[in-house]
Amino acid sequence: MVTFTTPGLLIAFVIVRTSRSSFASGLNSFALSRREAIGAAAGFGGAASAWAVAPAAPRVDGSVAASSPLLALIPRMEFGAPATNVTIPADLVRAIEAGAAALERRSDMFGLASSPKLSGSWRLLYSNGAEIVQLAKGLPLGFSLGPTYQPLDTATGRFENRGNLMNRFNLAKLQTNVVGDVKVAQAGTLNAVGVRNDRGNRVDVDFRVISFELDEILGTAVEPALRKTLIPRVDPGVAQPANDITYLDETARIVRGGDGALFIFRREESGVPMLTGEEREALARREKSAGDAAVGVGAERFKDAAPELKFLFKDSPK
Repeated sequence: MVTFTTPGLLIAFVIVRTSRSSFASGLNSFALSRREAIGAAAGFGGAASAWAVAPAAPRVDGSVAASSPLLALIPRMEFGAPATNVTIPADLVRAIEAGAAALERRSDMFGLASSPKLSGSWRLLYSNGAEIVQLAKGLPLGFSLGPTYQPLDTATGRFENRGNLMNRFNLAKLQTNVVGDVKVAQAGTLNAVGVRNDRGNRVDVDFRVISFELDEILGTAVEPALRKTLIPRVDPGVAQPANDITYLDETARIVRGGDGALFIFRREESGVPMLTGEEREALARREKSAGDAAVGVGAERFKDAAPELKFLFKDSPK
């Protein structure tokens, strides 16, 4: 998801393409090409075959939120990955997307970009975003995305997109984190596909750092973990990445990416605190990744999928 959701990076997850020589050497040659790494981090998605419907989540006061029937429709996926419109039955896809559309039509859904409910930790449950669907069609070597979270703090204008990459053969475990800034978009502005911000629900997002971390190989922890960081280029000639929050309550958030893609989140703690300002700066100071990718995904699959991805790929080295 590159969405701030990086929904379209916002957020975002790593696909693994590991050479035999890399595993044989303990991935000492671990490296990421910029374009491949951006494509991987930009997508939040994962394929799964087995699923079971998750229970509705009650609010703190014991009542049931309006979004609970929708959340109850979204199945639990293998490895905890988000569900997508290609990994669950078509009739369930229609029910989920119709339920989301019904919530979006509520007359009280305005001014959401400045709502105090927006801050917190959000888990991505479902998306039909093209970049996520591409990943969900199948990952190499048995890799799949695990639980994906987006912690968000509107008071400080910070967000992160966090994904865990799992492997059914226990080859390796990886993490990816897209770190960025978020702010309320100016009223009346147009997004990348010409939709006007006329309800106060749009947020502008800026991507600062993309980090990838290899934590485990063949069941053995990597100490210290191998980390690579990327610094996305900013091109003033490209449309400002933005997302529309189309529904928000105490337990659920629905977001539309710049291309209209759907992202459904549930409020849920990940157990990992957001990076501090000092930690964000430390990441940004790390040396940029270069060289051939031992871990990555072909970015050509995603560069035309969403406006946020085009923003990241603009002027990226070939």
